Amino acid sequence: MQIHLKFNKELGEFFEDILCKEDNIGNKFPNDDELVCEVVEHLKKGFNREKMTFDEEKYTDRKIKGYIPLEIFRIMIYILMKKIKERGSEITLYEMGYEFGKFLEPKNFRELKKFFRKNNLGILEIESRKPLIIKVKECAMCGGLEEKEPMCHFDAGLLAGAMECILKKTVVVNEIKCMAQGYDACYFEIEIIKNKK
Repeated sequence: MQIHLKFNKELGEFFEDILCKEDNIGNKFPNDDELVCEVVEHLKKGFNREKMTFDEEKYTDRKIKGYIPLEIFRIMIYILMKKIKERGSEITLYEMGYEFGKFLEPKNFRELKKFFRKNNLGILEIESRKPLIIKVKECAMCGGLEEKEPMCHFDAGLLAGAMECILKKTVVVNEIKCMAQGYDACYFEIEIIKNKK
């Protein structure tokens, strides 16, 4: 199944004006700072720290409670990822995940693992310690999708923010293998950034 989103030129220019700003020499680049803040604040609104889960009642007054079917969610993610990649803005998803990962403030890996499991995001395991690689089995973001490149940018950012809380060091997380590429799980390499002396 292929889904195409078509914009006419006028609509495309409208979105470009909203989504981009220019630097001092006229080059356009995404301006996603407000979007990152807005999304993270929305996630925080209904998050119950004690239970480590989201409280649906705080997000919606819908009569029908429960989650949308996973396959509908996945296809929406797939379409969004394609559009975000076209904009060259995967960093925005990473930043959103990073800020929310810091908000979680897990004290240890066990708490982070519990958060992923309770919210059906996947099953976390430490694959190796040198280099530090975290394996996410049954990834909710990409399981069942097909893509040439890793696509779990939000998860990578979330792991970065959370691991900084756990390790008390600045880290960068890079997804090195993705279930969407046909691997058995998603693999994230955590690189600790050495502070300059």
